[in-house]
Amino acid sequence: MNAINEIIDKKIKNNELVIIELGPGEIKKDNRAIGIDICEKSSVDYRTDLTKGLIFLENNSVDIIHAYHFLEHLEDLEFFMSEIFRVLKKNGRLIGTVPHFSNPYFYSDYTHKSLWGLYTLSYFTKNNLFKRTVPKYYNSIEFYQADIQIIFASPFRFRNIIKKIFQKFFNLNRYMQELYEEIFVYLFPCYEIYFELEKR
Repeated sequence: MNAINEIIDKKIKNNELVIIELGPGEIKKDNRAIGIDICEKSSVDYRTDLTKGLIFLENNSVDIIHAYHFLEHLEDLEFFMSEIFRVLKKNGRLIGTVPHFSNPYFYSDYTHKSLWGLYTLSYFTKNNLFKRTVPKYYNSIEFYQADIQIIFASPFRFRNIIKKIFQKFFNLNRYMQELYEEIFVYLFPCYEIYFELEKR
């Protein structure tokens, strides 16, 4: 048994949720989570090369997976999404953020491998949140898309206040989200996409 499975077994025995955070920053978003990354830092509890998938985790063994600004660093997104689907329990959730393709800072990070838009996660879900639909035959991954939000942010205080107004306006409903990405995306670039997917 490897180190991470020992941690998981202990959580199960204590009736705790099994929560994983992939590629955590300096501080985990959820302090109950097991931080997993290749880098050595205080937020990482288990070090491994995640590009090889989640082979160290058993099927249907995890309650929640957090992935904040992690998925865009992967070369093979379809493979990794199938791995997440495999290890999540029924009703388990994948919660996270990815930079939106209009993010002006996206291209500065040479480790980013994929672009993300409002519909990207729709390729991995069986339900449709939006009027515009995407093909469902590229893969067999069938998450349920529980939520998606367009997030506006700026490191500059005054600009951030204005962007939070945009955020509230364009997240009023799904129609406004689609209107934003179709017409206003290059006038008012956003920062990231927040999402929640569920395995049903």
